[in-house]
Amino acid sequence: MPETITIQDAQYAFDIVKAVCSEVGPGIPASPQERERAYMIKKELEAHLGAENVVVEEFTLAPDGFLSTYPGVICTSLAVLLNISMGHTTGITPWITAIAALIFSIITPILFILQFVLCREVIDPLLPQKDSLNVIGTLRKPGTREVKRLLILSGHHDSAPENTWLRLTGYGFFFLSATFFIGSITLVGMCLIQLVGLVIGSETVIHFGTLGWVLLVYPIVPSIIYALFFTRGRKNGGNVPGAVDNLSACGVTVAMCRFLVKNPSFIPDNTEIRFISFGSEEAGARGSKRYVERHLDELKRPDARLLNYEMIAYPEIAIITSDVGGVKHCAEMVKGVISAAERAGVPYKVTRAANIGGATDAGPFSQAGLKATTLIPFKTPQQLVAFYHQDRDTPEVLSIEALLNVLKLTFEWIRNDGE
Repeated sequence: MPETITIQDAQYAFDIVKAVCSEVGPGIPASPQERERAYMIKKELEAHLGAENVVVEEFTLAPDGFLSTYPGVICTSLAVLLNISMGHTTGITPWITAIAALIFSIITPILFILQFVLCREVIDPLLPQKDSLNVIGTLRKPGTREVKRLLILSGHHDSAPENTWLRLTGYGFFFLSATFFIGSITLVGMCLIQLVGLVIGSETVIHFGTLGWVLLVYPIVPSIIYALFFTRGRKNGGNVPGAVDNLSACGVTVAMCRFLVKNPSFIPDNTEIRFISFGSEEAGARGSKRYVERHLDELKRPDARLLNYEMIAYPEIAIITSDVGGVKHCAEMVKGVISAAERAGVPYKVTRAANIGGATDAGPFSQAGLKATTLIPFKTPQQLVAFYHQDRDTPEVLSIEALLNVLKLTFEWIRNDGE
């Protein structure tokens, strides 16, 4: 009788995470260290699947595009200077100054929405391009001739640049984030009021819309400082080991591969299973986006379904119903994962993406109309403040119980044909 998932499988996943952290360390998108991490995952997959069933796909991206705050900082600073100097600049009419101030003030929130919330590559063509890679392993039940369903398990092997304010201020990060949004909205409002005053010819309204020391002290200047120093640690792979985010997912993906190779009877008939470790997720899910673009026609032919993992650190599993830009994950897919969780007897909850930058590697799949969802066994805000995108994200914060619960859920999902 074949065995089922055990704590030894979870321990194997943990050991993979520990090995990558100790032998390579942090690996921000498109860094040499990210490539080393990917090849360690590739080697583990090859040990179970054979080298002929594991491939690497290279792709190009601008790794600084997603979290680059410099364009926004520059536009915000220009808007502030133009607003303050309106009517005091020799040779430039107040109209030009006021209109330019409003335009520059609007660019910052637009860039934030397009680049960070929607993960669009608006400024990326203007930035330095580098290479990253996805690692893909393939498994079928012996004797399979025709594939009617494709099940994909995935995580990402890159780690994030360190979040400066989470690391230094803890819960103060939420106050600083609020300050950034308040500052952005305030600046747009003031520039608009100033322009309206110019239109109606009211010096009182113009003066009311001109920034003074009070608004500069809070929230305008603090929001600029917040954005300017949002991340740190971009040399030698960065500062963040990324044990939870997201080597934990890679460990579970490989552990599930090992289990199914040992127990092929649990692989449904006419089904192919792919084990994917995406690159550059922390740069705006670029790895999964490139994978979907490259394989879209192929993914649409079989009944393809993606079960993606993020930040496996807490026993209760959040099953995510939405992703980048608010895109909805397939209701059928979510329902199937809920059923798997109930059969596995693991704690779970169903929720939307936790934050406005809630992009995961399932996002590009759902945007393309494919069936996908993400599991996020992570406790917010406690674990976010404790180690998320910080140098504290080490193997010591991993939870064997969390790894085991995700493996149990995945096992039930696969044995029931991804439903």
